[in-house]
Amino acid sequence: MKDIIDVSRYQGVIDWERLAGKIGGAMLKTVSTNKSFGGIYIDPQFERNYAECSRLGIPVGVYYYTYAQDVQTAAAELAMLRQALTGKTLTLPVAVDVEDNKLKPLSADALTDLVAYAADTIESWGLYAMVYTYTYYANTELDMDRLAAYDLWIADYRGQRPARSHGMWQYTSTGQLEGIAGNVDISHAYKDYPSIVTRAGLTGLRG
Repeated sequence: MKDIIDVSRYQGVIDWERLAGKIGGAMLKTVSTNKSFGGIYIDPQFERNYAECSRLGIPVGVYYYTYAQDVQTAAAELAMLRQALTGKTLTLPVAVDVEDNKLKPLSADALTDLVAYAADTIESWGLYAMVYTYTYYANTELDMDRLAAYDLWIADYRGQRPARSHGMWQYTSTGQLEGIAGNVDISHAYKDYPSIVTRAGLTGLRG
């Protein structure tokens, strides 16, 4: 499978036609939190990025960047995520992006509880849940044994595939591709996610 990129508003307006056929898919940022955007918000480029990927037949999944330090905030983020995904068809996973330093005051058990709650909620919607983090964070801030039930998307830029079991490896944050101004994250996928997701019927919200 060709490499997968992940993008957000920071990549600006992407020329997806120049990427079609050159990438294995795209993970699109959906939800994050920023006071300038009024709190929890849907990424301003998400709808356009999704529409372009769908139009061009580029496999698409999503991720959301969590700041939740309690169940109430986690639920609010998930509600916004559900709003963003309603009516969408996905052929790649839905990832909980847990990496922010603001979460470090939580114990590993408490943060792991929140991540598991989010992943379980996504699975309850009939979607393929995945956890995203980076190697040091996984080693120090989370109980990865308790998250072993979920597929892992791991970031590590040291040039060698991480030993920890994972389905995707984000190997650079400074990729350069035609159609994108500036840097872009690029990941190797070790599973045929479009086939897995489609075959399992995990392409859209239910319930």
